[in-house]
Amino acid sequence: MPRFIDGHDMKDLTPDKLEKLANSPPDKFGVTHIELFYNKEEDRLYCILDAPNEEAIWKHHESAGLKCEFITEVQQIKTDKMIKSEKMIVLGEMSSRVSHDLRNPLSIIKNSLDLINMRYKDEMDKEMTDYVRRMDRAVSSINVMIGDIVNFAKTRPLMLENNSLLSTIHRVLDSVHTPDNIKIKIPQKDISFEFDLIKLEILFSNLITNAIHAIGEREGEISIKFDEIDHYNVQIQIADSGPGVPEELLPRIFEPLFTTKQYGTGLGLPSCKSIIEQHNGTISISNNPTTVTILLPKHQSVISAIKPDANQ
Repeated sequence: MPRFIDGHDMKDLTPDKLEKLANSPPDKFGVTHIELFYNKEEDRLYCILDAPNEEAIWKHHESAGLKCEFITEVQQIKTDKMIKSEKMIVLGEMSSRVSHDLRNPLSIIKNSLDLINMRYKDEMDKEMTDYVRRMDRAVSSINVMIGDIVNFAKTRPLMLENNSLLSTIHRVLDSVHTPDNIKIKIPQKDISFEFDLIKLEILFSNLITNAIHAIGEREGEISIKFDEIDHYNVQIQIADSGPGVPEELLPRIFEPLFTTKQYGTGLGLPSCKSIIEQHNGTISISNNPTTVTILLPKHQSVISAIKPDANQ
């Protein structure tokens, strides 16, 4: 269907009426509002519309009692940013279906593998044990990818409480499979401050899993450090002995759908960035060694009171 831009006065249209208008289905003339732009100084409204033809738009305005100043047919040129935005919308719509349609059968496979391990562990030879272990890893990898999609698409306000950072790290390490070839060093001293426990568990699980995958089969180490750098901020660093990210790719590492993994979704690190930004913090990655540096304010409730939309 052709796309048009028009301009006219506001008449008695309020922001609430405009929002309702923008979300309305096609009217009797086949006109659909795609986007609306309001110039407050001139009291003018500019609309991007889908319509069968220009005549349908004139009739649309006449029926609403609006005086239209111009109507121009246009062709949309999609930029890379627009294409990525459309992909994000599609991913959001798919997330609940993916979660339901894939996680349920994966749970059955996972439970079956656990039963095989429990019942036939002593009867399986080394080759069969390796097959079961590989299947178990494959199921875990798929669950991680599904989790990346769901966590990226899912948004909710922060649930802020005073939590222990060290206890959060321990809970995550209990749930993440760490190969025997990798050692993980964690601090002895704890820090407690305000953060969303569930979101930071997702964050640390993602970052530690990434570090484990980066090290791979070689002997390696993951070092987790955190410190109060002043009265207001906590710095967290997660470093690994993996090969690092190619320098030319570092600027793109937090872009949605960009990944250096063969089977990655490209949504894990963007999800981490989203979580940190919800906490009004910053996250960055550097090399030699590969280090993720996170800076988080200690008093989220104070920031939220100053910035009511901070968690949106």
